Amino acid sequence: MKCVSGSHLFMLAFVAISLSAFAQPVCAVPVTLTIDNPHLTVRRPATGQIVLNFTGTVSFGDDFDFEEAILDVDYNHSSSGGIPTELGSLDFSKADDGGSVSGILFTALVSSSAIPGLYGFHFGGHDPAEFSIEGSDERRFVTVTQTFSILVTVPDGGNSALLLGTSILILFSFSSPAAAWRRRRKTGECSFPALFLPRVAT
Repeated sequence: MKCVSGSHLFMLAFVAISLSAFAQPVCAVPVTLTIDNPHLTVRRPATGQIVLNFTGTVSFGDDFDFEEAILDVDYNHSSSGGIPTELGSLDFSKADDGGSVSGILFTALVSSSAIPGLYGFHFGGHDPAEFSIEGSDERRFVTVTQTFSILVTVPDGGNSALLLGTSILILFSFSSPAAAWRRRRKTGECSFPALFLPRVAT
């Protein structure tokens, strides 16, 4: 009868454990949120108001269902002005259990009385404005978050370039990765911040 030494047994155990670790399935992200153009630029209307549509996609993994959508009012840095926001008509629950939905996630209303400048902050001007989607599988809650902003320029565009440059610097200064983790209320939640340069709304 051939004996196996202790060192050989140790090596066999190590190889078995290593193969088992590599064989573990890679877990998919259970909740995903994509905003097509999260940072928009718009000329303030001379009269009336403009409705901006923030479109995107929400997806849930298997056994995950929609729980809650959280949307901030968009304030400027000094909080002297705010742009009202509202959830769109998209039914996020249609993405439950491995599904996906795309469309208008939320809207923002820019009026002719809006103060020109960057709107991309919570009230108080310290943290970036956020849109969040929360899902759960009855054992844990997962929340994904994206920041959004609106740069309002004056109709004649005389100081638009200076305003755009200043606003981008402000947004970069106050959109830290740590800010996206704030206000999470439940254990097991995660948050993924995003930052993009402004794009002109069409």
